[in-house]
Amino acid sequence: MAVNSPTLVGPGAPRLGTTTTEQAARFGIVLIAMVIFAVFALTSGPFATVSNMRNILEQVAVIGVVSIGETAVMLTGGIDLSVGSNVLLSSVIMANLNVNHGWPAGLAIVVGILAALLVGLINGVVSTAFGIEPIIVTLGTLLAAGGLGQIWLNNSWITLHSSVFSDVATVMPLGIPLMAWIMVVLYALGAVLLYRTTLGRTVYLIGGNRSGARLAALAVNRRLVAVYALSGLLAGVAGYLDAGQLGIISQNDGTGLQFSAILAVLVGGLSVKTGGIGRVEKTLVGTLIAGMIANYFVLQGVAEPYEQAAIGFVILVAVLTDHVLRRREP
Repeated sequence: MAVNSPTLVGPGAPRLGTTTTEQAARFGIVLIAMVIFAVFALTSGPFATVSNMRNILEQVAVIGVVSIGETAVMLTGGIDLSVGSNVLLSSVIMANLNVNHGWPAGLAIVVGILAALLVGLINGVVSTAFGIEPIIVTLGTLLAAGGLGQIWLNNSWITLHSSVFSDVATVMPLGIPLMAWIMVVLYALGAVLLYRTTLGRTVYLIGGNRSGARLAALAVNRRLVAVYALSGLLAGVAGYLDAGQLGIISQNDGTGLQFSAILAVLVGGLSVKTGGIGRVEKTLVGTLIAGMIANYFVLQGVAEPYEQAAIGFVILVAVLTDHVLRRREP
């Protein structure tokens, strides 16, 4: 049965022609972010300075890029736990080829990103071809990719010297770090992909009604593989940004990054109950909220346990508030 592309929308896909009330409900998380920013700016002099805003944008860029792929995966009703290890693996490959084997930095970066893409493809193919839950498959690749990265590092580290890496953190077009611009551009492309293409609309349909997508004769498995491949690709890009930001590749790179990405997606209001509900720009807002909270507590000199407790509390309030606002939508 043929299905025209305009009908390929899930229950949570963006709609045109919404009222002001619906828009306010849908973007309640933006209002929450603005309140958090205002409170932090009023209670901390350095927080709202231009230099600190640059710091926040630089600090959230890696998580932000990873979270784009995580958003697409979770929209399908799946999850990708391998992104943190994939960031480590890709950055290790880039650094190793460039520093230890003399490869040109650009070529080394491309190979590292392709390696991360391969991990994503493995996640998608194994989970769809064998019917294994994505949480199990990506847990396996989390351990495998992380283990390979640590084996190649051999309890050591790699120091990067090429400006091709460092430029992403030091070059500042219009006063904003290049890596932040890369993140913003990727979010814009992600929005176009999810909202304006057949693949994106199918992602929503798969997450909201997978059996219906199969009945509509859509290539569900191929679309799922493409989504996990996209998550891997973006993890590779994040690996490049992470390498450029730190300048040193160590075994701790990427540790816990998958949880930070999932957290950003959840704060952005994506539904993990059914899939098919969420917007990628709200994931960006969720990333910024987490970044602002972490930055504020560093400026205030708050001990890490208190910082973690406060972040958890604020995130819970943000998610609950956004949930209440979204219930007002028709």
